Amino acid sequence: MKILFVCTGNTCRSPLAQAITQRMLDDRKIDAECESAGLTCGYGEEVSENSRKIIAERGIFYTHQSRPVTRQLLDSSDMVICMTSPHKQALMPYVSAEKLYEAKDLTGEEIDDPYGKDLQAYRDCAAKLDKLADAVCKKISER
Repeated sequence: MKILFVCTGNTCRSPLAQAITQRMLDDRKIDAECESAGLTCGYGEEVSENSRKIIAERGIFYTHQSRPVTRQLLDSSDMVICMTSPHKQALMPYVSAEKLYEAKDLTGEEIDDPYGKDLQAYRDCAAKLDKLADAVCKKISER
């Protein structure tokens, strides 16, 4: 099982979602792999400083460089999870409906972009991503 998280720049939300969800999957011994990508980014940007702090606070070892969404990434993923409705709408022509999700579909809330905000905004984002990770784990376990 391969899960792809998608946001805008692939430096804040989707890398956090990838790190948090992979840790939860591993802890629950669920055989799945997480990746992330962005709709409007290039290659090689590091994860944002505050995302790095959140990941470190959780004791997660994680290295990351941004990359854009590609057809190959979409085709090779079993689940594509977007942070917001506009992200999902942008990918609808390229991803089958049964494997394309918005965070709101799984948790009832969008994952707002913390970019440029303080560390507390990133902690709030991570708390929403904890809920998303739990929902993803449950969804995979149902299959």
